[in-house]
Amino acid sequence: MPLVELSDVRCYFELIGSGDPLLLIPGLGRTCRMWDNIAWPLAESFTLIMPDNRGMGRSQPKRPPRVMGDLAVDLVELLDALQLDRAHVLGISLGGVIAQWLAVQHPSRVDRLVLISTAHEFGPYLREMARLIGHALRYFPRDVFERTVEILGSSPAYIDANPAAVAQKIRTVREQNTPRRAVARQLLCLAQSDVHESAYQITAPTLVIAGEQDALIPSCYGRRIAQAIAHSEFRQIPDCGHNPITEAPDVVVEMIREFLTRGEARRQASKGRKVLQSVT
Repeated sequence: MPLVELSDVRCYFELIGSGDPLLLIPGLGRTCRMWDNIAWPLAESFTLIMPDNRGMGRSQPKRPPRVMGDLAVDLVELLDALQLDRAHVLGISLGGVIAQWLAVQHPSRVDRLVLISTAHEFGPYLREMARLIGHALRYFPRDVFERTVEILGSSPAYIDANPAAVAQKIRTVREQNTPRRAVARQLLCLAQSDVHESAYQITAPTLVIAGEQDALIPSCYGRRIAQAIAHSEFRQIPDCGHNPITEAPDVVVEMIREFLTRGEARRQASKGRKVLQSVT
């Protein structure tokens, strides 16, 4: 259970696999456990670096984040601590926003970028959705809040076919006992996450993945990201909601693996193996 002292957080992270390093950034109120459905298949090809964001899980904040860029800096420092100049980066939902900040503000640290169920501009619809989640977090009992987010984030087809799995996921998230204040802090950072159009320059080859039936961040926002980033591509997963790593893990793993291993010669995987060996 590695912990590393960074400027603003004692950061918990996990490392598995071998190959080129792939940094995985979890979503709102989630920890590295959210990758469990796809971690081991991806670890066959990559060294996965799976941190808990500042204030989440076992990452102990020294000061709370104020803006999304603070969370991106944590990840730059984590790469520094692991002696990595660059890594592939994958972010989902709020983690996708952090990943975009990382790619915009620290482009030399990102090889290839994968963004799942996320957006780069927060207009009226997404601000209303964030406000709804914020009110639910503040006023609903925790069980009701988690159920609200899970229902909004799942496709009807998945819920109808997997009612027991949905209930189990809600219990699992509840057991993590993430402080409300930490989730509220992430929402505040999200409210200030827009990058001005003139500054939104991502040079890393980028894959954008969205669920066709995502109500939290509809797929049209993923399509807009792909339109804004040169050398990017957009993939929509049919009959899928906000959580494709849960609803369609095999499809997502294949998309990610194909994209990250495509094209020009890959950097030697020895760096990824060296990191894994140096912390275990």
